[in-house]
Amino acid sequence: MKQIVVLFALFLAQPAVAADLIQIYQDAKTRDATFASAEAAYRAGVERLPQGRAGLLPSINLSGNVTRNQRESEGEPTLQATGRGYTLSLSQPLFRLQNWATYDQAKQQVLQAEAQLFAARQDLILRVAQAYFDVLLAQDNLTVSQSQKTAISEQLAQAKRNFEVGTATITDTNEAQARFDQAAAKEIADANELEIKREALRQLIAAVPDRLAALREETALPLPVPNNINEWVAASEINNQTLAVLRAATEIARAEVRKQRAGHWPTVDLVASYGDSRNGLSGSSSGGGSDNKSSQIGVQVTVPLYAGGATQSRVREALANDDKANFDLEANRRSIAQAVRSAFLGVTSGVTQVAALQQARRSAQVSLDSTKLGREVGVRTSLDVLNAEQLLSQARRDLFQSRYNVILNQLRLKAAAGRLSEGDLAEVNSLLDR
Repeated sequence: MKQIVVLFALFLAQPAVAADLIQIYQDAKTRDATFASAEAAYRAGVERLPQGRAGLLPSINLSGNVTRNQRESEGEPTLQATGRGYTLSLSQPLFRLQNWATYDQAKQQVLQAEAQLFAARQDLILRVAQAYFDVLLAQDNLTVSQSQKTAISEQLAQAKRNFEVGTATITDTNEAQARFDQAAAKEIADANELEIKREALRQLIAAVPDRLAALREETALPLPVPNNINEWVAASEINNQTLAVLRAATEIARAEVRKQRAGHWPTVDLVASYGDSRNGLSGSSSGGGSDNKSSQIGVQVTVPLYAGGATQSRVREALANDDKANFDLEANRRSIAQAVRSAFLGVTSGVTQVAALQQARRSAQVSLDSTKLGREVGVRTSLDVLNAEQLLSQARRDLFQSRYNVILNQLRLKAAAGRLSEGDLAEVNSLLDR
């Protein structure tokens, strides 16, 4: 029995398994409302194709009626007439340029829906990564604040002891107290920032795990592959999903011009119908009734002559919208090229900056150790130690921020080039200490 209790206690004592980036992403795929909305929009968008195709196919309608009439006259028998019938009609477009333009638009709208869903999936990856590393950065900053506060509290206690024995002035104590109060305020601010970032993550997955897998300390951050900015810009021209949506929009606008110009053209439809009507008469001395069947087939031609200038106006409107779609495409092409260049430079310069900040952190630690030693031998002051502590804390904060920025810029670069996938997220996940 004791063995069971001990084993159960050891099980409870095990630390909770940290959730990693892939786990958070999988949760977000099923819980994020924004991505769910994008999936619903995709399902709606693909329905445009059968709707557009319907304009090229026949339409068949069946209608029926039942009637009953009664007439009463004084001195005459009551007359009752009944009737029932149905009509089956068919219409098949033979020449309708508008319908073909609508069908072309529908095909482009499906391409738009596919590109928008792909873009939404990439956006989800970016939002998950951003929220995840925002939490890690907030945790790191809080850890730095707590370490700095602890170190300063030791300096404050030592300054008080030195003042009591007469080896230091009250100025040392006051300076240490001021730094301690600042560190305490910073710790509170960092703790609040951590809660804010956790709430941002909660919006994606509804519940935040107790622990997140952290980035390994000495992780080597790779440069972009290929390491050529022009190749990334060229890739974005081909694969960027926003540009894919806008290219489809230009095709839709071009088809709209054809559709409105088709308003000047005649339409030709094959029409056919079959009808059967039966009428009965009661109360008449002659009785009576009839049974009529009819069928017809033909071609119906409609020629538009004048619509008050509306057709010409709609053509001009469509041409203006076509110009707008092309200008929007060009503006976004330039904007995305700039985003690709910024992300690429953010990665390449960031990798170099991380290496420099790692050295700066090591130098700050050496400086702090040397300053503490110098104070013990009387060549450094308590203020020098406090300044060295501040320098080390800032170096650690800058290093944490820079490492996360490099990773996020790598993902942004791939998204702008249209190459971001779950596999890229898995590569980042491999850098975590799970």
